Amino acid sequence: MGHIRDIYPELEKRGAKVVVIFAERLERMRDYLKEHSFPFPFLSDGGRVVVKEYGVYVRVNFESVHIARPANFILDAEGTVRYIFIASIQTEYAKDEDLFAILDEMKT
Repeated sequence: MGHIRDIYPELEKRGAKVVVIFAERLERMRDYLKEHSFPFPFLSDGGRVVVKEYGVYVRVNFESVHIARPANFILDAEGTVRYIFIASIQTEYAKDEDLFAILDEMKT
């Protein structure tokens, strides 16, 4: 989320709208969001319904328990998924160039 905040001006310049879905209860998110500022909305998925539907939920593995993998989904104006990145570990993220390229392609 911090990295998305850092590149947000470039995403916004390309017409992207950013929404972050936290696989966490709202009560736990509040403290974090009070301490950190973001220019885009956060949604709570405490029941892990959305993260399971999108295939990013991890029940248990060597690095985590009951979380969602970092992931990026880019949808076009009609709601069609045009890009998917799902990390294999918690510290992996989509390449900025990949995100920018698909957004630039969608503008043409």
